[in-house]
Amino acid sequence: MKRVLYVTLIFVLIFFISYAVGADKIKVKTVNGVQVIENPKNPAPPKGALTKMILKEELTIGEGEADEEMFSAISSVVVDDDGNIYMLDGEEKKVKVFDREGKFIREFGKQGQGPGEFSLPILIQFSNKGELVVEDPLNARIAFFTTEGKFLKNLSTAKALGLALIFFDSQGNIIGQQVVPAGNKLTRDCIKYDSELKPLFTFASMDNTSLLQGKINPFRIVIFYQLGKNDVILYSNPEEYEITVVNSEGELIKRILKKYDPVKVTEEDKKEFFDSLPSAAAPVKDRIEFPNYYPAYQNFLLDEQGRMFVRTYEKGKEKGEFYIDVFDAEGMYITKILLKADPRVWKGDKLYAMEENEDGFQTLKCYSIHWEK
Repeated sequence: MKRVLYVTLIFVLIFFISYAVGADKIKVKTVNGVQVIENPKNPAPPKGALTKMILKEELTIGEGEADEEMFSAISSVVVDDDGNIYMLDGEEKKVKVFDREGKFIREFGKQGQGPGEFSLPILIQFSNKGELVVEDPLNARIAFFTTEGKFLKNLSTAKALGLALIFFDSQGNIIGQQVVPAGNKLTRDCIKYDSELKPLFTFASMDNTSLLQGKINPFRIVIFYQLGKNDVILYSNPEEYEITVVNSEGELIKRILKKYDPVKVTEEDKKEFFDSLPSAAAPVKDRIEFPNYYPAYQNFLLDEQGRMFVRTYEKGKEKGEFYIDVFDAEGMYITKILLKADPRVWKGDKLYAMEENEDGFQTLKCYSIHWEK
């Protein structure tokens, strides 16, 4: 009898081990010419993959005593090939520039509507020619500067209503999203334009009608995307934990999927969200309605090796900590990391991330990155 029980337990153990191994396998298939990568809940890195990320803090910007080293509200950050850091302060209407050691170099910009002035700057980006570009939707334009801060030109965005979240591809085309009204409906369309904002193709769309009337889901307002190698566009579908990839011509070439456990929106989360709203959002505060659960993830970024870092809503033990799912350049789920800082730029072997200090002030931290097996 004991032998029978022993053999039975062995078979049960083998079943569960086999099931766990099988459950963690990444499935890759092709459907109608589109590669589909189905990732499990837990990381399943290919053999030999680098999955352990070691961070070492190198510098902090925003804790100095001089005014130019302090920030009111950091809207956007970019880093050039020399390691110089460009930070857009949306409230001060300024771009502040620091060298690779964190030393303040210069600042430019101010409130206004004239050349080189801003009304509502929300994003900075580099053009394919290395110009620094500032997105200013309230002035309905994007402004071009040299990296030294010399104003070059404005490009009107009046024909692309509400154009936001722009990127420049290697050919100078612009990827962005605009508001498209149609009767009583409103959509937010993600479009690839030429350099003069002539639409080339639409690659994603979201119904934003609720912004005009009814309740507003704060997690269904914008679509996130990134530019990959060969000018492919990766864009978000956080409702299903999917990241979709189209080529430079707008053709669907890949779908990256992952299983996940939904994270519930708590009353404490709602309070924290409302406490963080700026005063300008007061007119719509009463129209915000939270879903029972968060979307699968918040946003995602790419590093120069093609790894994808997806910031989820799964929290760590400390306040401000969130888990980040890491995928390799092929879209395979290789590891999971916990970060308190909010990643803004992964460049070379550096991570640049926003974090609040003990006094509640915004800082930018730079970490060196080392990967091991």
